[in-house]
Amino acid sequence: MSAKEGTDEGPLSRNRDFVILWVGGAVSELGTSMSQLVFPIIGYAITHSTVQAGLATTGLVLGEVVLRLPAGALVDRVARSRVLLVTNLAAAAVYGSLAVAVLAGHLTLAHLVAAGFLSGAADAFAAPATSATVRTIVPTTQLPLAYTRLEARTRAVHLVGPPLGGALYSLARPVPFLVDAVSYAAEALAITRLRTPLPAPIRERRSIVADIGEGLRFVWDHVGVRAMMVWGGLINLTGGFAFVAVTLRLIQAGTRPAAIGLVETAAAFAGLIGALIAPLIISRAPTGLTAICLTLINAALLVPLAWTTNVVATGALLAAGTFLIPANNAGISAYMVSVVPDELQGRVNSAAGFISNGLAPLGPVLAGVALAALGGGALILGAALTAATVVPLVASQTIRSLGRPDTWAAEGVDSA
Repeated sequence: MSAKEGTDEGPLSRNRDFVILWVGGAVSELGTSMSQLVFPIIGYAITHSTVQAGLATTGLVLGEVVLRLPAGALVDRVARSRVLLVTNLAAAAVYGSLAVAVLAGHLTLAHLVAAGFLSGAADAFAAPATSATVRTIVPTTQLPLAYTRLEARTRAVHLVGPPLGGALYSLARPVPFLVDAVSYAAEALAITRLRTPLPAPIRERRSIVADIGEGLRFVWDHVGVRAMMVWGGLINLTGGFAFVAVTLRLIQAGTRPAAIGLVETAAAFAGLIGALIAPLIISRAPTGLTAICLTLINAALLVPLAWTTNVVATGALLAAGTFLIPANNAGISAYMVSVVPDELQGRVNSAAGFISNGLAPLGPVLAGVALAALGGGALILGAALTAATVVPLVASQTIRSLGRPDTWAAEGVDSA
């Protein structure tokens, strides 16, 4: 089934299935935003080591990266609704196990890392299934708007989730994990209410290895997509590095978990404002230029973070760096999903995700090591690495000339 064509379906707000998907995801993301804040905090509480605390966060990313490629091939073989239902129930069980372990006083670093890995593995299946679902239930012309709404959802829940997670953790350590388990179960329930059929695409069945290869070839054979994903791999590495370095610096400075949550709230608020005006940015600013500007702005903003652990200053700097992220993410996501055939959605999404997230597991570990060796200087290193990630974007003529959504069809996706 391909994406709906035209706009005769009416406003996106009246698209029942999109609203259900949006609300279910909002509940789940709220729980996740609370629990993921807790991962490095509780990891440090268990080990008193920045390096090992970084490992706790690495598990989240590693699980998604390791299983991303086979997950995409399987998503293109199974009904997307079934994939979303099973992955959400599995994630609920994983976070429920963490809540029980903390409550019993037996949580170990190994359990925390394993749970993060399994949670990331569930996301490896859920991400391509969700992308394919959005393409099925949303008209093609409304895809950029749909992705800005999804970005707004993410920013809104991150406005509430981190401070709430920090406060709940301060009140009772198992609560953020318990809430996340319930939130995944709620999203699973929402998936059962979708009316649009979400079957597996009808296509020739081949080996999983061949399917994975086809997804990777699609990404690599198109220079614009390839440049985006290579840049994504580098920026996700430096982004994870910076996030964990900032969080651990605040922890070392004695900042309370609730206050750390407020730092993330400031960034989330800026992201929410950015998401609300993202449709305007996407419609007026070239998509390629937005990615280049975002990279250089974030590199510059990391520099002053090397000299402060003040909560207000840190929150303000992170907020400034977050403002353009929603427009950038929504533009790239809409571009990708609009140019990929339905029968390749899972495989291409997973191949792109594998490339763009392949280095991300190194970010938290490198942050812990760099922080132990360099202190605040770790963020100077992070700034230099972030600035360097712009190279694949500016080196690609396709990205430099990639315009607004109304020009995508004319520009196409250039093959290498």
